[in-house]
Amino acid sequence: MKVVDSLRMARIDREAQDRFSIPEIVLMEDAGRGIYAVLREKIWKSGPPGGLVVFLAGKGNNGGDALVVARLCRLAGMSRLAVILGSGEPKAGNLAGVHLKICRSLGIDVIDYGAEKRQAHRLLGEARWLVDGLLGTGGTGPVRPPLVELIQRCNRVSALRIAVDIPSGIGDAYRKGNTAFQADYTLTVELPKLCLYLPNTRRFCGDIHLVRGVFPPELVEHEDIPGQMITDQLKRHLLRPLAPDSHKGQRGHLAVFAGSEGTTGAAWLCSTSAARSRAGLVTLFLDRSLYTGNIPKYSSVMLHPWDGDLPDLRKFDALLVGPGWGLSEQRERCLEQLFRSRIQGVLDADGISLLASLRKKNTVKLGGTWILTPHPGEFSRLLDMDTAAVLNDPLPLLLRASAELEATIILKGHCSIVACPDGRYGILDGMNAAMATGGSGDVLAGICAGLLASGCEAEDAANLAVLLHSEIGRELYRDKGYFLAEDMVASVSSICKVESGGSQP
Repeated sequence: MKVVDSLRMARIDREAQDRFSIPEIVLMEDAGRGIYAVLREKIWKSGPPGGLVVFLAGKGNNGGDALVVARLCRLAGMSRLAVILGSGEPKAGNLAGVHLKICRSLGIDVIDYGAEKRQAHRLLGEARWLVDGLLGTGGTGPVRPPLVELIQRCNRVSALRIAVDIPSGIGDAYRKGNTAFQADYTLTVELPKLCLYLPNTRRFCGDIHLVRGVFPPELVEHEDIPGQMITDQLKRHLLRPLAPDSHKGQRGHLAVFAGSEGTTGAAWLCSTSAARSRAGLVTLFLDRSLYTGNIPKYSSVMLHPWDGDLPDLRKFDALLVGPGWGLSEQRERCLEQLFRSRIQGVLDADGISLLASLRKKNTVKLGGTWILTPHPGEFSRLLDMDTAAVLNDPLPLLLRASAELEATIILKGHCSIVACPDGRYGILDGMNAAMATGGSGDVLAGICAGLLASGCEAEDAANLAVLLHSEIGRELYRDKGYFLAEDMVASVSSICKVESGGSQP
């Protein structure tokens, strides 16, 4: 499923009108009918809701969509309806104005917020449901008065809140601290919008439902749309079964450079997760001073005492570098040598901080075969930027860094973003607070590396890893509640299983 920014969505809207001759009023009607259908099927499952439903309408097309829904609610027999105009009357000739006239003709009360605040506040206090159609994807910058006060008032009432397409106030240029409508449900038209899944905006969106059937498939499924949602469909496409006659050598040999004094747990988590992620062999290179004390922890992962010199890497198919590895000039020199080996790999945690130091001295190109797995703080160090600036608008920064480094980058978070060197990207809608536990990222790095060693291309391994990692977290939270990273490791094997026979990817 594709995901689009506001500019691409506007282009799709224009092409539907110009190329396919679909009038704008028909698109609005189809959008409103689709939103109403999703309301009835997904949210109002037991029939029209009791209590007052208040529609918040702006002057633009987002307001027009909301007014179409209000009309359909009235025609379905719902009597307790009202419309609050957030920024005055739309012009009589524009589409929102046309639908507002229809609503008035059907006897729906219409209140102008600027002129009738007291009455509007009374309606908001009585409302059982609020339907937000104040601002759409065309909005830029922070919300201006009087909408700021209206949205803040809406966020304080007890009504359940539904956003039409996007919650008013968010957008591709949203900045933390700006006012935005706090939705319980977002009903987004035709395609997921990028702005719904940004680090600072996802919390405003609640449960996101897709409204389909408004635009021609040729427009919304076009191959030149660079973004996609990372969903189960991708898993079915990419996670192919291993050949039944595979032996461990064919499934790939992974070398892991991880762990230091006080952080050997990270080494165990990532290497064991990799061993459970389809790799046939995993060797962990651990500092010799830590080797003897850690022997009892390992059985399936081969533990190798390491003095800091680069080992013979010719037998390895992939590398995993960085979890709990520590920061030193010796580690930095070793990382540079590992890059020169031309073996594909995964770089995580301390490895990313070491890469940030290397980049200040030399240009680093990773040939399209490495995956980086930073959290926002590590990615900020890689760019030498403030973390808050990264969180405001991460995608352009990710795509630029991915192209410069020639590496696939996973920005971890409640919504994870996978950026590829050719400009394509994927978004995983996570939203699972139980995943925010120490060591969870080490497990993700291990899954990435295991898939990479077993034969997946870097982009496929990255997309699969974030999806599998998320599925593990959801299953564990459902079955156990909050959990530890070590609880995730045992689940890696089952989540990577494919039932049918076939060929190795």
